Amino acid sequence: QRQATYRFELINGVTGQLLTDLTPIRNTAPILTHDTSRTIKRQIQGLNLGVADTARINVVTDRVLPFMVLGGVSYPLGRYMFADNTQRIFTSGNLGNGVLLDEMNIVDQQLEKSYSATVIQDTAGNVSSATLAQQAVNALLTGLPISVSIEPSPFYTIGSWAAGTNRGQPMQDLSIDGDWFSPWFDNTGEMRFIRTFDPATAIPAFDFDTGTKVYRDSIALTNDLLDAPNRFIVISNGAVSASAAAIPIVGRYDIPSSAPHSIANRGFVIPSVEERQIDTQAQADAAARNLGQRQTIFERTTLGTAPDPRHDGYDVIRW
Repeated sequence: QRQATYRFELINGVTGQLLTDLTPIRNTAPILTHDTSRTIKRQIQGLNLGVADTARINVVTDRVLPFMVLGGVSYPLGRYMFADNTQRIFTSGNLGNGVLLDEMNIVDQQLEKSYSATVIQDTAGNVSSATLAQQAVNALLTGLPISVSIEPSPFYTIGSWAAGTNRGQPMQDLSIDGDWFSPWFDNTGEMRFIRTFDPATAIPAFDFDTGTKVYRDSIALTNDLLDAPNRFIVISNGAVSASAAAIPIVGRYDIPSSAPHSIANRGFVIPSVEERQIDTQAQADAAARNLGQRQTIFERTTLGTAPDPRHDGYDVIRW
């Protein structure tokens, strides 16, 4: 048995000043979701507020920081901004019902001007220097009031994006060019780019095999075995260097033969083919592996556990 509570701080998103603690109405608890398939990964729905809280909030400038308080320790659960605020009007005052998004909402606004990666060729037409994917990410995020952490990547990009494109799109494209998972804002409110890895070989962050952590009657199992791709192919459609243009660049990644839907086990290939602006064989291979590790989910488990504030994006769980 254990007991936990939740706390909601209201801060000024521009100055960082702590304004007050919110006290949401408890009869309808807010729901926090984290979906790595979306551009804006985290969302809070159903934040119902009383008259006093509704009146003191400035939905344009304020941010909400939820915490889970467990054993006297406050664990952060992200940093959120208002995306919608419906108010119900009563003679005693207004009651608010808010929808909040994490600060990827700041990132995913339209580009004010077009951006093209810089590529310099030598006299033979080969690329002598180019914009690294990490440099492009930093350039596109320049001036935004966010904190960013990027794991180093050796890969460069030859991508370009027009003015008016939502910035989330080049972030997704560059995450593939740089061999990162799709970026997200973590529990502390920092934007993260981490290199892709094989979950089967990673050290698990959580072990659900011990301690009966999973509610038995909550388990639902589905799979994509019938149509899951087992080969990922990336074809370059934007070669810059002369050597790359002369030789077709095709990256391939076959999922491990131990997987139940692998080519060896299935007996035939189900390919997933994608064209990208890639200039080297190494980057094409990395992009194919990246897509494979993102999409080779052949089995999904939906389960319920006691709330754990340590959970975050791309955690590996042994179960």
